[in-house]
Amino acid sequence: LPGKDRSLSMPEAPPREQRSLFGEILDWMLAPLLLLWPMSVVLTWLVAQGIANRPFDRELGEMARVLSKEVAVRAAPDGRAQAVFKLPAAASEILRTDETDDIYYQVLGLRGEFISGDSALPVPVDDDRGPPGEVRYRDETVRNDSVRVAYMWVDVPGEGAPRAGAEKPLVQVAETLGKRS
Repeated sequence: LPGKDRSLSMPEAPPREQRSLFGEILDWMLAPLLLLWPMSVVLTWLVAQGIANRPFDRELGEMARVLSKEVAVRAAPDGRAQAVFKLPAAASEILRTDETDDIYYQVLGLRGEFISGDSALPVPVDDDRGPPGEVRYRDETVRNDSVRVAYMWVDVPGEGAPRAGAEKPLVQVAETLGKRS
């Protein structure tokens, strides 16, 4: 309109900056890469930890199996079945010779009573209970140290052994995580 002040009209938009094709491609690729790279590093670390821990778990489980062979059941003076455990001196020495980690073990009887080992080792929850003879693993804390625990309920054959469905003796072996880390 003639005579109208141009300062009241809409200001013109500044010219749009031209971006190169390389810059556009970089924007589209860099954002997903910045998100995926940290996730792939974490995933790789978790997979590597799982692979590296298998041999240590296998050794810990074997210790639990060896100790479980030393558990027996006999008749107590009151006629009830009672679990007994006798650890040979050589086996006791083997458990204490690890220079890197502390090794704990615990044997509980038919009614959950403490028989031998380290009483500070926590008992697994009932949800983690497997069939007798099956080694299971869990992470725990003992005396403010993180430990990996291998445990199993022992099916003890022989005279005076508990009947099917009754409580079984529990054998646990734990070690600190020095070698694993």
